[in-house]
Amino acid sequence: MDPKIATSVSGIMSELATAAPSVALPAEIPLRHPWAAGIIFAFAFILISFRRLRWLPIGRPAGAMVGAVLMVLCDVMSPEEAYALVNWDTIVLLLGMMILAEYLRDAGLFERVSGRLRTIGSPLAFLAALSLSSGILSAIFVNDTICVVMTPLLLILCRDMRLNPFPYLMALATSANIGSALTLTGNPQNMIIGTMSGLSFAGFLGKMLLPVAVGLGGNFLLLWWYYGKILTTTVPPPAPSLLRSAPRGEPASLRIGMISLTLVVIGFFAGYSMAFSALAGASLVIILHRKDPRLVLDRVEWSLLLFFASLFVVIGGLKTSGLADHLTRASLALLGGGPVAQTAIFTGLTVAGSNLFSNVPYVLLVGHTIPHLDAPTYYWCLLAYVSTVAGNLTLIGSVANLIVAELAKDTCEIGFGRYARFGIPSTILVTLTGTALLFWLFRF
Repeated sequence: MDPKIATSVSGIMSELATAAPSVALPAEIPLRHPWAAGIIFAFAFILISFRRLRWLPIGRPAGAMVGAVLMVLCDVMSPEEAYALVNWDTIVLLLGMMILAEYLRDAGLFERVSGRLRTIGSPLAFLAALSLSSGILSAIFVNDTICVVMTPLLLILCRDMRLNPFPYLMALATSANIGSALTLTGNPQNMIIGTMSGLSFAGFLGKMLLPVAVGLGGNFLLLWWYYGKILTTTVPPPAPSLLRSAPRGEPASLRIGMISLTLVVIGFFAGYSMAFSALAGASLVIILHRKDPRLVLDRVEWSLLLFFASLFVVIGGLKTSGLADHLTRASLALLGGGPVAQTAIFTGLTVAGSNLFSNVPYVLLVGHTIPHLDAPTYYWCLLAYVSTVAGNLTLIGSVANLIVAELAKDTCEIGFGRYARFGIPSTILVTLTGTALLFWLFRF
């Protein structure tokens, strides 16, 4: 062959290889009652997507459980396969972190944080400190927990400091969501990604630090631009704060909790099992308190653990039936083009899917696809970041948003439209900046 022609052919083939999607198609899985699996998944999805249905008001955890039982009854899987599909690392990790958070809550950690916020005189500085503290705490404890604990305390602070609560409630919800993307323990979907991907705690944190920091900063600047003129209120001076007389916990209990948490984080960074590091920390704090932990354990969200265990089975039904294989192939076919095009498509699908399906089910679905991509670590990190910050798009985009709105409804109404006016631009800004930074960090 003529050398010039060979060179031209080689160049064309090189360009085509660059333009083609860098994916490896999985081996086909035989179909096993696919229609039953699809119908059951759709039914469970309807029950999961809505908190209450008039014709079957059983809630999300029970809805997922019904879906899991139907998968077994319809022979999509055996009971043994259902047990094996549950990702126990995620369940144990979430349980350990919830127990630790409850003990630190009793020890007065969050009241102390609120007390420190009270000493800030400027409303703008208070907004910045609240954004930073809620983001950091969510990265350590789970964003939903932080919103449950901090919302009542924030309402008291706003009342006593004569501040309009709405901007600060928005800051709490959105910053808690963004900050939780920092670690593999910050939210449930990141916990699932951690166990599915095998990423190290330290390595993941190192990649996410810059995107999350910039995201929190951008979200704060947007809060300032939107609400800077209404941070204060003109209501009459309030009654003395209930926060001043609230029990702050015993110093010894706080020390025990912080020592246990420190050991857990050391275990994370050392590369030990995150699930058993968290469970060991929870066991340690129970032993050192030398009290019956029944009251603390009663506050653990057992229904959330049931929801996740059942959801693993429901999503697993798509895998055992062979439908997940077809969904994976369809997803890989969409990711055409070079790295920039793939990133844009993946990001757009994740924002849409996280809001349509909810982020945890979406992560479980997409998790089967990522190992077949050319740069799985990059896409695991991108999935964690985008699926988390996508929760800020609407009021129902994340459980943390709903918690804040529900707890504040008697004091400050956070409606769907009022939230969306800030949530949509914030999500677009934070998603674009974070995605660009992750793309740069992985040096594509």
